[in-house]
Amino acid sequence: MLLTSGRETHEAGDVIVKEGSHGSAVYIVSSGKVEISKMVQGKKVVLDILGPGDIFGEMSYLDPAPRSATVIALEDTVLELLDRNFLDREFNQISSDFRGILCSVVRRLRKTTQSLAYSPRRSEERARAKIKVSFKHTGDFVKGYIDNIGSGGLFIKTTEALPVGTLVDLEFNLPQTDQIVRSKARVIWTRPESMSTEKVPPGMGTEFIDMDPKDRNLLTRYQALLRSARVPVP
Repeated sequence: MLLTSGRETHEAGDVIVKEGSHGSAVYIVSSGKVEISKMVQGKKVVLDILGPGDIFGEMSYLDPAPRSATVIALEDTVLELLDRNFLDREFNQISSDFRGILCSVVRRLRKTTQSLAYSPRRSEERARAKIKVSFKHTGDFVKGYIDNIGSGGLFIKTTEALPVGTLVDLEFNLPQTDQIVRSKARVIWTRPESMSTEKVPPGMGTEFIDMDPKDRNLLTRYQALLRSARVPVP
């Protein structure tokens, strides 16, 4: 029988766990329902609905990393918290080899979930390009490279990706032009270094916000040039 150490009561709409936050508490749904979701390119994707008897939070207990999803109460919900000492005692009774296997499975599951969630889904074809770009959230501009670009946004190759939902100021110069393009943008998805490869770099996808029509027209013409050439313009 699982040993609990506390109880939480949540009303419908309460955020119980936020994606990207830190914590290792493990919960059992005693009554009510909760929704498990992730933000993908600025949109909420529901992964599961849990009810009485279901457990969540176990991944961050076994693999100390930021929470991989958001949990929201769909109705008035009562949660029981599994006792941390009980969990540690039971977990440590398992052989170190088997503990390693469990943690490896959890890390692989986390990585698979992230790979599926962060795979770009676009309604338009993106043009490949390598263009220097500066982006700023607070403070000084940070340098990076545009990896691909479209009329609605661009992907910035960087190891300093900002959290999803962050508003940034973008500034870049389109090759073969003398005009600097500036636009506000919102981070709608990220790819961490742990999920990157040589051909799939780390960085963040952004969508333009209120771009000046003149800049958008210039960008559209540049995209057409890239697509007609089918090679990146340096």
